[in-house]
Amino acid sequence: MADRAKTPPPAKKAPAKAPRRSLWMIGGIGALVAIVVAGGLIYLSQRSGNDASGGGSDAAQVAAGKLKGVDEVAKRFKGIPQDGAILGDPNATVTITEFADLRCPACQKFELDYFPAIVEKLIRTGKAKYEFQLWPILGTDSVLAAEAGIAAREQDMLYQYSDLWYINQQDESTDYATDAYVDGVAKALGLDLPAFQKARQDEALWSPAIQDVQVIAAQRSFGGTPSFIITGPKGEKVLSGAIPTTETITKAVKEVS
Repeated sequence: MADRAKTPPPAKKAPAKAPRRSLWMIGGIGALVAIVVAGGLIYLSQRSGNDASGGGSDAAQVAAGKLKGVDEVAKRFKGIPQDGAILGDPNATVTITEFADLRCPACQKFELDYFPAIVEKLIRTGKAKYEFQLWPILGTDSVLAAEAGIAAREQDMLYQYSDLWYINQQDESTDYATDAYVDGVAKALGLDLPAFQKARQDEALWSPAIQDVQVIAAQRSFGGTPSFIITGPKGEKVLSGAIPTTETITKAVKEVS
């Protein structure tokens, strides 16, 4: 189980090159990507190491649109309502909100090990609906990945996009999220590629969305990705620190239902 991330003391000067696992944010519509160091807000992904592997395709294959897991992903979400960032019955009284980075190994572990069971046990059954919020904390590559996820969201394919991404996630120490790479994931899913590319280039679409998530993360003092807010008629549960299991999420859902 991962240790809770710790916030280091403020740095006097931002480094020329961002350290891995630093919290990055969008500095307004101008799309300036900057490390939030002055305020000491450097957050860490919740599992050390860069050994995550979903057994997927390599970066060159992804860029060519040849990804592993396409049929698996299609089956996982078949028949479940999806509207933007929301997966499941919109009338479900409990909402599970996840804040995640597509390049984060801890997020990949959650997605591959626990998320499929959550979809079947909680989302497909109507016990809860899911909200996926992209929180890029691992540098400019993560911001580009978040842009792509938001572009896929415009076609109500965010969950397929993120799931397929995690199955084929690359080594986080490499800057693999190129234009060709993110387009390759879209191609494999059969997205409208011109519409996807147009949305990805629309700063007015993705910049405010990422800024909003950064604000929530700071207000809630999230320690890293993935983090969760689970809300229902009986209150709210915040999970941030160790990667939650299916059982942990299920228990939280019951407590707020």
